[in-house]
Amino acid sequence: MVLSQSVFNGSFWTSLNNVRAYIFLGMVMVVACPLVLLMQNSYQIAYQRELNKVEQSHLVIAENLASSLNRYATDMKAAFDFVAENEGRAFALGSLSQLLETYSFRMVAIVDPDNSNVEKLYEREFSVPSLEVLDSLREMATNETSTLSGVQSSPHGPVIYVARLSPAGTLVFGAVDTSYFVEQQMKIAFGDRGHAMIVDHRGRVIAHPKKEWTETSKDVSGLAVVQRMTSGQTGVLQFFAPPIKADVIAGYTFVPSTGWGAMVPQPIAELETAASLEANSYIQILLLLFILALLASWLISGLIARPIQSLSHVITKVSGGNLSARVPEFKSITPRELTSLRFVLNALLDNWCDNRALLENSLEAAKDANRRKSEAISVLSHEMRTPLNDVVGALDLLKQTEMTALQRKYLGLVSNSTNTLLSHVNSVLEVSRLDNYKVKVEKDRVSIPELIKAIVKENSAQAEHTGSQISLSFAPDMPLEVETDAQLLRSIAANLIGNAVKFAPGGQIDVSANADPTGYLEIVVKDNGPGIAERDIDVIFEPFAVVDATYGRKAEGTGLGLCIAAMSVDALDGQITVNSEVGVGSEFGVRIPVEFVKAGSQRSDEQSCAPRAVQNALAHVTGSEPKHVLVVDDNETNRLVLSEMLKRLGHQVASAANGPDALKVSMVESFDLILMDISMPGMDGTDVAESLRQHEGPNQYTKIIAQTAHASPEDHDRVLAAGIQGVLTKPITMEMLSSTLDGVEVDKGLLRADEAMAQLDLEQLKMLVSVKGTDFTIKSLDALLREVSSLIQSLKPSSPQDLCVQDVIDQVHATSGACATLGAKSLHRSLFQIEVSLKRGMMSSISEWLETAERALEKTRLATSEFCSRIETIK
Repeated sequence: MVLSQSVFNGSFWTSLNNVRAYIFLGMVMVVACPLVLLMQNSYQIAYQRELNKVEQSHLVIAENLASSLNRYATDMKAAFDFVAENEGRAFALGSLSQLLETYSFRMVAIVDPDNSNVEKLYEREFSVPSLEVLDSLREMATNETSTLSGVQSSPHGPVIYVARLSPAGTLVFGAVDTSYFVEQQMKIAFGDRGHAMIVDHRGRVIAHPKKEWTETSKDVSGLAVVQRMTSGQTGVLQFFAPPIKADVIAGYTFVPSTGWGAMVPQPIAELETAASLEANSYIQILLLLFILALLASWLISGLIARPIQSLSHVITKVSGGNLSARVPEFKSITPRELTSLRFVLNALLDNWCDNRALLENSLEAAKDANRRKSEAISVLSHEMRTPLNDVVGALDLLKQTEMTALQRKYLGLVSNSTNTLLSHVNSVLEVSRLDNYKVKVEKDRVSIPELIKAIVKENSAQAEHTGSQISLSFAPDMPLEVETDAQLLRSIAANLIGNAVKFAPGGQIDVSANADPTGYLEIVVKDNGPGIAERDIDVIFEPFAVVDATYGRKAEGTGLGLCIAAMSVDALDGQITVNSEVGVGSEFGVRIPVEFVKAGSQRSDEQSCAPRAVQNALAHVTGSEPKHVLVVDDNETNRLVLSEMLKRLGHQVASAANGPDALKVSMVESFDLILMDISMPGMDGTDVAESLRQHEGPNQYTKIIAQTAHASPEDHDRVLAAGIQGVLTKPITMEMLSSTLDGVEVDKGLLRADEAMAQLDLEQLKMLVSVKGTDFTIKSLDALLREVSSLIQSLKPSSPQDLCVQDVIDQVHATSGACATLGAKSLHRSLFQIEVSLKRGMMSSISEWLETAERALEKTRLATSEFCSRIETIK
């Protein structure tokens, strides 16, 4: 009575009102699992019983069938021997036919030793076998007793031959059809697909439910069970049966007198069905218990699930924007832990809603600040580069005039300051590019020694000025060339070395490079400068970070060098580390994944290493004659400076102050080059370029070079998409103009020089012409294009397994190198990407690159043809 009261007044229930109690009750309910196991065991027991029964019965049936076949074969041979031994004796009318027909004989005949005469003792709709069959029977036959052949095809269906030789050398043979064996096989059937199969000693089917197998005497000697039968074994075996496409269990044995096999298979699925029926009664009972267990588990788990679901629904509503949603009060039987969680969540939501407005305002302010920063950088770049363009151009022109020594000194000071300012602008733009755009990594072969030596040389003057010493070392076994983004790698090395020179005056700077066998390039720059305090190491890679920002700081700069280096390393999926101690020095290390180039392979930039005399010998090819140039710019000072610089270089110049004027002039006068300002009011430079390309006129195919103060990758992509072939970023120097004009051809054939440049490295081809001659270059190009075409056609139908072999990779690598050597740069890029995909196993991208290579091949054919014709004309 006391216990009942404690239960009803809640004291007992309260003691169990926690998550642990509910989990315990749920575990009690997992009796459902043992019930399921019992269900499974009942089936297994029934199945095993069916299996044992089948193993016994099927083996008995197979042995009985083999015994019947053995008797039949023995009697058939006895009947044949009787006829063969009494071949000259007369029999009662019809007795011989009746005897032979009893054993399904279709023919009994005697053949002379030379097969010249065949005497038929008995025939029932059967033709005399071919000489080939007679020869095989003669080889099989013996004098002592008759011999049975395996089942063989004949025009009248499958037959079994029995043969023997007489003392005189004549062959006596009989042909027996397989009707008896088929009849015996058809008598054995059980279940839905249980049957019998009879094979001869060679593993060929004599009788089988599948009619075509019987009619064609199908060869099933490859089956393990057939091999066991024909080798004289008896037993039970489970295997997959191709005729019924199912796993079967079969009793099998052999026929002693013939070596044949008899097998009785039945699908295991039928045994499983029988076992399922036998276990059904057990399953029904266990299923009822299982349902009760599920019901109990469902009811109990609901006590926990409902509160959790309520919490989840509220969180979903809040995340969807309903900030007023709150968790309702739970029932009294809800666990204490979940009730406490409701209170905590509701309090958290109340606090979060109070701060949400502040968070949203802060986020919007941050986004707005980032937008203004990007816009400010773009505007600042343009506004600074435009006057810088005038200053740099004017300084270049001023250098061409006669000046006093003092004036040249002042001019040098102005030039240095201008270059410093331009360097700062470039650094800010580089940080913006790496920070705001997805950097496109363009891999090419880079000579590490040449790259780092060039950077050290660039910094040698500053190092000498500050009294620093730079030492350079390379690991002895390091590959000389790697494949990576040359611009990013140069930016990394230049900023690290330049930073060491700047902050370690009068000290020792050690630069080393090493190759990690796992595919990484390691560059370390170490100095014995003032070092970096531990508290400052976390900020030195931030933009505009300057550790010493006081008026008296020794090193000047924007604080962007290390930031640019770190961003470039990140773009290459590398790592940058720093170890530093105040008063001792600093060590910066980078680790970048690269692909090492095998020694002796051809460099794609080999023309840059050509002797200066060879490059000078190409002047007649690069087009040094005067050009007719149109300068388009809305800034009068820019037009005047550019026009004067072009005139100083010996070219004819026309100018236009805006887009409409540029179109008007371009429609009536032919130019060799158009220098197009991009940012112009009304009609900008891209609109002018697109209009020129879309309308027929004297300058529809004229090379257009943008001259702009906008230097971001996004700006350049937009410019090039308008049909403009290149970009000159302001400020523009006379050297930049001279190089640009040298790349312009006077010839205006159907294929322009700018179009050829898109597919070919003209400088490389021109060097080959000067060194090897025109005939050699043309023949080499023709052979290369045929080789590339053959390679692409051989790769397209190949399977991924055939492609991922070293021979294929080596072939692609060799062809890619040949493209680089002969200046087919578009083909080189496509084949290089195919080679990289093969090495990395990226099979999904190979088909795409093959299509790219095919397109590049067609364009290269056109460009090569035009280039070769132009070279011949020039000569």
